[in-house]
Amino acid sequence: MSQDARGVSSVLGIVLLFAVVIGGTALVVSIGAAALDDTSDGLDVSRAEKSLTQFDSRSAMVALGGTSHQGVDLAAASGASYGVDGAVGWMNVTVYNETSGETKTLTNVTLGAVRYDNGDQSVAYQGGGVWKGTEAGTTMLSPPEFHFRAATLTLPIITVDGTPSLGSGATVTKADPTRVRYPNATQDANFTNPLDNGYVNVTVRSEYYEAWGRFFVQRTEGNVSYNHTRRTARAKLVVPFDESYDNVLASTQPGGIRMNGNDPKPSPSETGINYPLADDRIEDRIDECEDNAGACDDLPAGDPVTITSGGTYYTDSYFSETLEIDNPGDDVTVVVDENFSPEGVTITSSHNTTILVRNSFDMGSNDDLNDGGLASDLSVVMHSDGAVNGNGNFKLVGLLYAPGSDCNLNGGGSVDPNIIGGVVCESITVNGNPNDFSYDPSVEDTNLELEGDITPVTYLHVTENPVNVTSE
Repeated sequence: MSQDARGVSSVLGIVLLFAVVIGGTALVVSIGAAALDDTSDGLDVSRAEKSLTQFDSRSAMVALGGTSHQGVDLAAASGASYGVDGAVGWMNVTVYNETSGETKTLTNVTLGAVRYDNGDQSVAYQGGGVWKGTEAGTTMLSPPEFHFRAATLTLPIITVDGTPSLGSGATVTKADPTRVRYPNATQDANFTNPLDNGYVNVTVRSEYYEAWGRFFVQRTEGNVSYNHTRRTARAKLVVPFDESYDNVLASTQPGGIRMNGNDPKPSPSETGINYPLADDRIEDRIDECEDNAGACDDLPAGDPVTITSGGTYYTDSYFSETLEIDNPGDDVTVVVDENFSPEGVTITSSHNTTILVRNSFDMGSNDDLNDGGLASDLSVVMHSDGAVNGNGNFKLVGLLYAPGSDCNLNGGGSVDPNIIGGVVCESITVNGNPNDFSYDPSVEDTNLELEGDITPVTYLHVTENPVNVTSE
């Protein structure tokens, strides 16, 4: 190799070395700058979290009557800001009275929020709590004013309005007097404690609704649902009930038993009893059977339809065959996502058979359901969308549970009694003659698993507590 060639190679090597060094330096600077920006943004958001957590405690003092006003320092970085939006989010609280069938709104109020935004991250004070939103989702930083303990819900709803743009500090003042929504007999004579039936729904619409929902689950131990389209979370609290069946006829509607002519009511009977709907249990079991492979078996084909093993069986077709439960060795649940109109039901088992019916239940002439069996062996559980119809010489030995359904029992003829066990309906109309009923105490302690994950509530205290936030 010539001396000139060696000279060129040396120069080229130095040039390449400089290129690698400069390129590497640029990459390090670029990555380092991005990392510094991320670190800076993280520190800014962290400071905002601490500021709004402090804001939370100061606002609670004002909203709940501890003081007339409070000042709070707000730490913000360049390009980020705090502001008040009095039009975002809402909370709705309703009470459903199972006896009257009425749903009454206790409050439907806009929550508002004090919000800090920094890029794709936000921190907000809303409803007495502090929430954080990122690309990964939403989390709760400080719990809202929602206190549930020993079947008592205390819900002082804090609402926020004020200056759209806040500087380095804010002043919180009481906007209006506290408004008592429940108990409030002045507003409604039925708005009193203790609650005697039905359930309470607390629904929140918020950008942070999923974090609200997780808080509800934590605080109420379940029974929380989401509507992702509407961005809402709902907590359902149910008035406690005594799951016992000690009447041959019982209605959830006051005066809900209507007998043929002047015939006396069979004994024992009672009206206006608090029994919860079974709708959620039936809908959940249908969803489970449809969505989870292996959770349920398909109902066998044939007539009669014969079940010889314990478990859950499902059909989404109209059922009009005879059902035979033949020594299954364990409890049996049959889920019918349609009408249930069997020609008969035969149970040869010491285990329980429960039939969950999504639509209507029809008993026709000469239909024998568990005739000769034990009343405690058979339970028919109805969704409130369906009605119950018994016509002619039908016979049912078991428990009929349909607290949201109209039951028309037009029996009689050669069958006496038509029902042995117990009946629970919203309303019961009895026609025909003799159309007799005989109570069987074996159904008294039947467990229909209606409590499930319900959150019981007996006492309710709801207030609205508005505050106004202005820049210092």
